[in-house]
Amino acid sequence: MRVTPRDPSKGILDFSSALTRFTLHRYAPAPDLQSWIEGYWVVQWDLPEGQEHRQTNLSHSSVNVAIEREGALLYGVPGRTFVKAIAGKGHVFGIKFRPGSFFPFYGRPLSVLTGKSIPFSEVLGNDGSAWAQAMAAALPDSRQVALADSFWRLQRRASGSRFTDGPSLSTLAAERIMNDRSILTVAQAALHAGVDVRALQRLFRREVGIGPKEVIRRIRLQESAERLASDPRLSCGELALEMGYFDQGHFIRDFKAVVGVPPDTYRRRQPRIDSA
Repeated sequence: MRVTPRDPSKGILDFSSALTRFTLHRYAPAPDLQSWIEGYWVVQWDLPEGQEHRQTNLSHSSVNVAIEREGALLYGVPGRTFVKAIAGKGHVFGIKFRPGSFFPFYGRPLSVLTGKSIPFSEVLGNDGSAWAQAMAAALPDSRQVALADSFWRLQRRASGSRFTDGPSLSTLAAERIMNDRSILTVAQAALHAGVDVRALQRLFRREVGIGPKEVIRRIRLQESAERLASDPRLSCGELALEMGYFDQGHFIRDFKAVVGVPPDTYRRRQPRIDSA
């Protein structure tokens, strides 16, 4: 499905303006893969000669695999922002895993991948290289989606002993944080997960790649940017309280540190989207 400015930005800053520089499509994986893969995404662009666009995203707590012009890369959970420069003409097909769900495919602590990008061949060897080559040659998107479904289904079967029947505890706990706005502390997240704080921290470092406190911080800042772009009447004070900040100044400092500008400045530069 082609994404429009009315769709969730999912951390893409200056979303409406960004979609004038590239197109974005999002696709669901096959039902039997949805416990591990959140979705597929395709970015295409065709910019005038000599023009470059630098896109800043607020990072998620997920591992991604991307089939790019430079080759196939695996991206561990990035820093708080991820900046990508595009120029000329290009096409990227990406696989976004649910938080914690790449761990059984990889079989090692995901903290070693955090903040890094590595050639996909270093992760899944010859099988991964052959698949990446087939993906790079396959068009349209529907063919790439089918190849991705087939490949990750085979990898799931090959690594079967490392998988649970459905989403793992780390995935469920991370997504509970992301979907339940009342969870504002690691202690609350641990209580909902049924483990103590230290156990949750160890679990997240091993299977997600970052700690639960960082997951909370990232999703709240993503929500903040989304709300600022969509609701011009919302005050920073109201938003700070909704996001669990008891000090508006702390919220403004956090937002500026990650986004680069204060919340009010970010809101003012967003174009108004017709709701009709």
